[in-house]
Amino acid sequence: MWRFERKITLFAERKEFTEDTMTIVLKDDSDGNTRQIWAQEQASSCAIASIWMARNQAKQQTINESEWHLAWTLYQRVVQGMVLVPEPPAGQTFNPGSYGNDQNSFGNMFANAGTYMRQVSQQLTNEGYHVTAAAGTTIDPTILSETKPAIILLGWYWGGARHGGHFVVAVNKVSSGQIVYLDPWGGELYERGVGPDYRGTGRFESIIYLTAPDP
Repeated sequence: MWRFERKITLFAERKEFTEDTMTIVLKDDSDGNTRQIWAQEQASSCAIASIWMARNQAKQQTINESEWHLAWTLYQRVVQGMVLVPEPPAGQTFNPGSYGNDQNSFGNMFANAGTYMRQVSQQLTNEGYHVTAAAGTTIDPTILSETKPAIILLGWYWGGARHGGHFVVAVNKVSSGQIVYLDPWGGELYERGVGPDYRGTGRFESIIYLTAPDP
């Protein structure tokens, strides 16, 4: 059972990167389990949303944390390797056309460049989660469970080239044998096979499994 420790404000739709709210979509899988899906607020914040969803799943509770705070924590401690003070003012929306495609600034990273899987893994490890990298690029249903979700980095491919990446979370297998995926782009739930193909042009590139920190 989920343990809700604090009240979370739910929005049907919101376009701003805010300090104290998040967009959470509740959807049921085909077995009737209600899933919490964080709909990403920025063009390249799917990794942040996926970290939040996977942590909740592993701990079986809802963590009250804003996208802004989690993104800034990852940027300063993992990307920059230092604590940067002060935190940038919240309430910004990063227009991709106004930022570079690198990690040289917070805006560049979450408007265009995005996050690498090794940075996702490091953030979770820093928080005490047990992270294991998968050997291949498909989900192993014998490893995946309600308390051992997977974070997946996939690439979008067409015309013989890669056109950006995306992070999603796999939470468990339903009775039909399909895997439940929580997709932060629009806050969607999909039931699909183990991969590596995803939604037509997507292809899994890297997978990690995580379990909650020790008590």
